[in-house]
Amino acid sequence: MSTIIANYRHRNNLTQQQVANELHVDKSYISRVESGQKPLTQMMYSAALTNTTDANLLNDVAYEMTGGHTMPTPSDHVYDGHRMSYVFRIQKEISEFMDVLHRNRLDKQPEHLTADEREELHHMISELQDVLFEGTGFVNRLMQDYQLKPQQLNQNRDAKLKMERRI
Repeated sequence: MSTIIANYRHRNNLTQQQVANELHVDKSYISRVESGQKPLTQMMYSAALTNTTDANLLNDVAYEMTGGHTMPTPSDHVYDGHRMSYVFRIQKEISEFMDVLHRNRLDKQPEHLTADEREELHHMISELQDVLFEGTGFVNRLMQDYQLKPQQLNQNRDAKLKMERRI
């Protein structure tokens, strides 16, 4: 955590006193945090999240507060990478996909689609890609957390699909 504060200060050309004011501590405490002698407190985490718009600091503080369960996204927002958060997000994405799916006529030949129907089809595909993105992340998180091997999972799935004559 010591480098997080030092990097934040240097990135924004701030003094230790300015950072201390933002985090509601005295300058000497910031000096000790930067030297690794003191940790950031919960109050300092809250102050950092409230008083700064520096995306790097926000990502670093969120990561530290959650014990490594948050991850940065390409847009500098953070999302919780814990497996239980995936459950919530994948349910939300599936629900959004199902809402859009029912508005599409997949029985209609592609060459007969109107411009509006084509646009709705693009929307449906986009929602399905969101489901796949969250689903892939969820699978990867579960395999990592429970130390599962992809080969084991694939063998079981392939055997089931062969039994059902789907492959």
